[in-house]
Amino acid sequence: MTASVALLGAGKMGAAFVDRWKAAGRDVVLWNRTPAAAEALAGEGVAVADSVADAVGAADIVVTMLTNGPALASVLVDQGGLAAMKSGATLVDLSTVDVPSSVAVAEAAAAAGVIYLRGAVSGTPPVVRAGNASLLLSGPPEAYVAAKAVLDEITPKHAIVGEAEESRIVKIAVNSMLGGTMQLLAESTALAEASGVSREVFLDALGATVMASPFVSYKSAALRERNYAPTFTTADMKKDLSLARDQAASVGVSLVVGDAVHEQLGAAVDAGYGADDFLALYCIVQAAAGMPVDRTPGS
Repeated sequence: MTASVALLGAGKMGAAFVDRWKAAGRDVVLWNRTPAAAEALAGEGVAVADSVADAVGAADIVVTMLTNGPALASVLVDQGGLAAMKSGATLVDLSTVDVPSSVAVAEAAAAAGVIYLRGAVSGTPPVVRAGNASLLLSGPPEAYVAAKAVLDEITPKHAIVGEAEESRIVKIAVNSMLGGTMQLLAESTALAEASGVSREVFLDALGATVMASPFVSYKSAALRERNYAPTFTTADMKKDLSLARDQAASVGVSLVVGDAVHEQLGAAVDAGYGADDFLALYCIVQAAAGMPVDRTPGS
């Protein structure tokens, strides 16, 4: 019989995990800080727990997918999530969080006799549902062995990057590069468009150059369609660039591009694009250049 998994966090990504586990025939015990979000996912194979303790008490594998580091520490440490877990159980956190918060959870997990696997998801919820996401993972080898079957059901693509907080660093660094790439795509597209080359012609040509990539192709399609439906919101990208800046400062690295993109993301959030896809960086470039803007906030 397939063992159930406990999931703390029923946001968009958590809901995608639930869909993958259901398709694999695995039962899920679900808890969310906002109960309505968890209850919306309840049904065959998915039970909603009234408390964190109820969700994790019988579980061998607990997966967390929470908003940020403070939320992770609050649920697992302050609200007793780790204390309620069985000794020898495995905690897998797949949130994008800062290193100090993850270290605090690691210390609390060790004190509770819980094995802790850190991780992060590379991919959006639709990518997860399609089975095409990848996981960045770090922690004790025994934690990965214990959780592998549950993680395989999310995606079989795993990158093991270390035995401590390395997955946090890799995710933060990758997302910093993601923000920089989006800013460059926005600037180069605006340069071409304002100079009389149609957006479509430029993006088609870009796809035939050495600068082509899966990300550039995906965002080029959204630019062609003027589609700002969120796959990764501007506000969330700003949060992740803040994590990158904090981490860089802690190790003495200057993020020249990262700092500039963080400022642009702040301008986009202030302009009302926080809930839009971070493709909204293009709208900020357009506005600054006096070009017609693809989408005004609220339209």
